[in-house]
Amino acid sequence: MKDSKFYMKKIVILVSSIFFVLNVQAQKPNPVKWSFTAVKKSEKQYDIIATAIIDAPWHMYSQFVKGGPIPTHFSFSKNPLVQLVGKTKEIGKLQKMFDKNFNTELTFFSDKVEFVQTVNLKVASKTNLAGVVDYSICNDDRCLPPAKVSFEVALH
Repeated sequence: MKDSKFYMKKIVILVSSIFFVLNVQAQKPNPVKWSFTAVKKSEKQYDIIATAIIDAPWHMYSQFVKGGPIPTHFSFSKNPLVQLVGKTKEIGKLQKMFDKNFNTELTFFSDKVEFVQTVNLKVASKTNLAGVVDYSICNDDRCLPPAKVSFEVALH
């Protein structure tokens, strides 16, 4: 009887270990860490700053990539109190490289990039601005499927 309990424990531990290993291997790598903040510039104007910290050796494509991988793209939810001013700016070390897979020159960021969108409030009040950023990342060996990250920042 003791032997059967001993073997049952071993089987349970073995099966649990297999599930743990498979679960760890099945998780997608997440080489980009995002943070979102709102910086007040004046009574009714803010900069929405989306910061991407990118693990080496990965890189994230610019918003202005053409004819290649999916570019980074920001979509802001409609808010009747908020007006977007201009286009989202990129602040970081922009790199260029000819990619034979896409047969075009690509622009991308490594390490860190900030995306800045200026917004005006139509009236001085407290509100939130939400949105989604779509992006794709690659390293020298492979690309990950495009990803989406939702965000929301307080404006007050």
